[in-house]
Amino acid sequence: MQSRSENELRFKYCAALLCMVIFWQRAFGQEVLKGQLLNKADSMPVPFAAILAKEINRDVLANENGEFSLSLPGNISRVTLKISAIGCNATIVLTSPFHQTERIYMDVATNPLNEVAIRGLSAGEIVRKAVKSIPDNYADSSYFCFSYYRRYQKLNNRYVNLYEAQPAVMFRLNKTKTAITSTEAFAVKHVRSSKFYPNISNVIEDNPEYLLLENPIYHLQTSSLRPDRLSEYVYSFDTTAKSQDYVINYASNNFSSETHGILDYANRGLKGEIGETGQLVIDPESFAIKKYYRIALRHDDYIYHFLPPQNNKVSYGYHEYFFEFRDADLVAEYEPINGKWYLKRLTHRYKDDFYIPVFNTKDCSIEDFFEWSAHSDSSYVTKDFVDKFYPMVTRPKYDYDRFYWDYINFPFYYASKESVYKDLERDGPVEEQFKRECEENNERIDENTRHHK
Repeated sequence: MQSRSENELRFKYCAALLCMVIFWQRAFGQEVLKGQLLNKADSMPVPFAAILAKEINRDVLANENGEFSLSLPGNISRVTLKISAIGCNATIVLTSPFHQTERIYMDVATNPLNEVAIRGLSAGEIVRKAVKSIPDNYADSSYFCFSYYRRYQKLNNRYVNLYEAQPAVMFRLNKTKTAITSTEAFAVKHVRSSKFYPNISNVIEDNPEYLLLENPIYHLQTSSLRPDRLSEYVYSFDTTAKSQDYVINYASNNFSSETHGILDYANRGLKGEIGETGQLVIDPESFAIKKYYRIALRHDDYIYHFLPPQNNKVSYGYHEYFFEFRDADLVAEYEPINGKWYLKRLTHRYKDDFYIPVFNTKDCSIEDFFEWSAHSDSSYVTKDFVDKFYPMVTRPKYDYDRFYWDYINFPFYYASKESVYKDLERDGPVEEQFKRECEENNERIDENTRHHK
């Protein structure tokens, strides 16, 4: 028979254990915040808004009914939501408990539709007509253009790995009744790069080839404009736009063409990972797409396959990691030249977190930035210049010419030059890094040449 003191000791032990369990659930458990965005004027849903929870730096996308859900740490008592939707931007603060669906009423600006939008066509019909008109509107004879290209990264909130080049890009075009396809080739003379930090997101390295594959006009079948995928999206006129063009917003919770740097994305079984929203600016006369803007967000409730076969496992060197996608955006802009439309600017950004599998601890967060801009077009290519084009950008021997770069007008798109250079200067003067990387590149090429003789 147990003594009274033993029973008291057991009771105290159980009570302490229960308190620890409650604390653990509170501190490390999860709560789900559910909400619905409504127009304050008529209580109608505000669809496809992008919602950022500032305290946990996580994005979600509302559905067509304005509904969203967001997983929160169990110890959080308040959450600040930054909401971006068509016609409105708002910041609200919600406090726990989060036990019921929060109805969030928003002031949504509305303007009458421009006269250009009144032709009896719906927003979806205009998009379909624009896609169908691609073979008639865009350059369909092979050409090359001189361009500027930039790639850099943000590794754990620090800018690193700046690479800039002036590639001549040859667009080898093939036209059919329904599309124009392109095979790109590159020739590069001027290059410069900062100190290189190898990391798991360097798979794409410094090649604009991967960026130009994101051009939705010439790579239609892998874009959000793919004709047999148009039904996956909901289209609506942007009634707040003050433009004579068609400005059409689109969204889908079920499909996205974003692959965030995963080269074998299509074979990984990642359906449902991403929701997509964006905007198309379409010329009302020709139905040419002048601007394509895509935003992709990971669904907060999407769960990766952590048991074999894992669909988010990647290898780097001798190590393996799990990735978790955060968000991305893509912008493609076109300009008319002599009756045809040409790619003028293409930018892409995506962010992934990487985890160590054994302990599932976060190793790093990497944001990749890609920026490309055309600065001249030509249809005349000499034979000796053609011989210098390659399917991918190679790193030949080159001389770093500081004075050449001083005259280049290629503004940063995603970040400011000052903020990027400030981080790069942790490794010394940026100009010295450009010189040193040039010397080391040329030495590597000389060494490889000697080795293969």
